[in-house]
Amino acid sequence: MAGLFITGTDTGVGKTLVTAGIAAYLKERGLDVAAMKPVESGCLSGSPESDSVFLKKTIPLADDLDLINTYAFEPPLAPGLAARLEGVEISFDRILENFHRLELLHRWVLVEGAGGLRVPLAPNREVSDLIAAMKLPVLVVARMALGTVNHSLLTLEALERRGLEVAGLVFNGVAKEMDASARHNVELLAERSRVPIWGVLGHLEKARDRSELLAKVRVGLGPALERYFEIGC
Repeated sequence: MAGLFITGTDTGVGKTLVTAGIAAYLKERGLDVAAMKPVESGCLSGSPESDSVFLKKTIPLADDLDLINTYAFEPPLAPGLAARLEGVEISFDRILENFHRLELLHRWVLVEGAGGLRVPLAPNREVSDLIAAMKLPVLVVARMALGTVNHSLLTLEALERRGLEVAGLVFNGVAKEMDASARHNVELLAERSRVPIWGVLGHLEKARDRSELLAKVRVGLGPALERYFEIGC
């Protein structure tokens, strides 16, 4: 399938950085790639602080922001709750329409989710339901920190239970100072799961700096990206 859905073990694990970094790397290697953040909260649509604007500028993307981001809600809450408070119901049909338009325009589409798998989006519908509707393999982003083994295994179990394909797992160095668990996380996950570990995205000294992000992706994720996307084959 010509795309990936990037989800996380939790909120704040760095899904946006991973999505932007992978897409920018793929574009640098000559692949035709788009990205979308269908639903986000904690910002107004088109706000410079929004994840969707960051994706558009950093990758960079020529697609209209309306295609990249379908729904944006100001309250910093789970999107389903933020939507309810604003009197809006998130429509999967509308999201899928934008997704399929991007599929027609580009060879690859990377879709960034909101929070983790069980985050509510609409009545009785969660992020995992959106993944199933898009029929995309999933890339899981996890913190390089204590507790990530438990969170990662629970996320992978939930994906397996839903019958959703998992492409791999990426560790993200969200903290400047790694705790004592960092040196063991990759090994422990590899022992307990057959899911491919794509690598570690190192901590960024300059938040959301494109050149540093690309450099970290080349070092930490480059080999896995070359294999998965069959670059140069």
